[in-house]
Amino acid sequence: MGLNYDSMTVAHASSDIGKKCREILDTSSQVVMFIESKINGRSNVFDFKSLKDVFRNRLKIICITPEVSEEYVSFIAENDVDSIIVKPISINNIIQKIAFTIKPSNMFHTEVENIRELIEKEQYEDADSRIDMLLEEKPGSSICMVLKGDIARKNEKFKDAEFFYKEAVKESRLNLKPLQKLADLYWQINDPKEYTRYLLLMDKISPLNHKRKISIGEQYSKDGQEDMARKFYQDAVSIVRSQANDMLASTLMDIGVKLREINPEQSIQFMNQALETKGSDITREDLWMVNEMGVSLRKKGDWKGAVQTYQQALAVIPNEGGLHYNMGMAYAQGKEHYKAVCEFEKAISASPDLLQESPLIPFNIGMVYFQMNRLQEVERFMKAALKCDPNFERAKTMLEKIGSSRG
Repeated sequence: MGLNYDSMTVAHASSDIGKKCREILDTSSQVVMFIESKINGRSNVFDFKSLKDVFRNRLKIICITPEVSEEYVSFIAENDVDSIIVKPISINNIIQKIAFTIKPSNMFHTEVENIRELIEKEQYEDADSRIDMLLEEKPGSSICMVLKGDIARKNEKFKDAEFFYKEAVKESRLNLKPLQKLADLYWQINDPKEYTRYLLLMDKISPLNHKRKISIGEQYSKDGQEDMARKFYQDAVSIVRSQANDMLASTLMDIGVKLREINPEQSIQFMNQALETKGSDITREDLWMVNEMGVSLRKKGDWKGAVQTYQQALAVIPNEGGLHYNMGMAYAQGKEHYKAVCEFEKAISASPDLLQESPLIPFNIGMVYFQMNRLQEVERFMKAALKCDPNFERAKTMLEKIGSSRG
C-alpha cells in the first residue's frame, strides 16, 4: 500500500488518542486509526462518536474485534466507525478493507464524502443538487436520503427532514444511522412518543447500548410507566456491570502476568481468579487470558492443567483454532504426541490461516511430527513455515536434516 514507518504512530492508552490525532492532523490531511473494540476489558466503542464529532471526515476509524455476536457488531457499527475488522482475517482482506476506508473504490462513495464536506461548510444548494445527481444513478439510495434529510433539518424544514429519513429507513431497514437521525429529529422538535418509538427500534437491532437504554427508561419515567422504566434501567446496569466485570477480570490477569517470573504460585492464583470472574461469560475477546493461564501452567510443568484450561474454554467457545493449537502444544510437552497432532489438525481445520500467522506455528507442529518419525508431515510443515518466512533458518535446517536422513 506504499506505507512506511514514518506514516505510523502508536497511542499506548485510550486517553492519548485525541492528542495523537491532533498532532498528526497538524501536518497531514487525514488519520486512519486502528483500534481494538476493547483494551484491558474497557470498551472503546463510545469513544468513536466523540472522536468523529471532533475530527469529522479527517479521521477514519477501523475497529478490530474478535468474532463476536451480531448484536455487538451492530453496537460497534452504530458508533460512527468507518470499517470493522473481525478477527481472524486474511492479510488480503485487511488490505482491501484499509484501502476502501482510505479511498473508496467507486465514484459514488467519493462523491458522498464531497457532499458531506459541502454540508459542513453550509453550502446546502450545491450539496442538494449533487445529491440529486447521485439519485439519478442510485434511485432511493439510503445514504442520499439521509444527506437530504440533514440539509432539510439544518434549514429547519422538519417535515421534509422526517420524510427523507423515513425514506432512508425503507431502503435500509437494519441500518441504525437513519433511525438515529429520526430519533434526534423527534428529540429536537419535542415529540417524545416518536422519539421513544425509534429508540426502541434501535434497541431491538443493537441491544448493548446502555446509554440508549437509560434514555428509553427516562422517557417511560416521564410517561409514568415505572415498571417499563425500571426494566430498561436494570438492563443498562447489567450491561455496565458486565463491562466492569471484564475490567476486573483483565486487571486480575494483568497482575498474574506480572507475577509470572517473580512468584509463579501467586501468579496462577490471580489468573484463576480472573477466569473465575469471567465464568461462563468468557468470549473470544477473553482468549488472551486463557492463553496466558496456559503459558503459566506449562512453564510450571503442569501441562495437564493447561490442557484442562483449554478444554474448559473450548466448552464455551467451540472450534477455536488457537485453543486447539495451544492444547496440542501442551500435549506435546507431556509427550502425548498422538493427542497433540489430533489437536493440531483440528486447529488447522478450524482456522486455515493459522499456519500463516507465524512461522513458529507450523515449525512447532512439524517438530512434534518429527518426534513421531513422520517425516512426510515434517516436510509439509517446514515448507509451510518457510512459506510464511522464507528466511526462517530453523525450518531450513530441519528440511536439510530429514533430507540427509532419507538419502
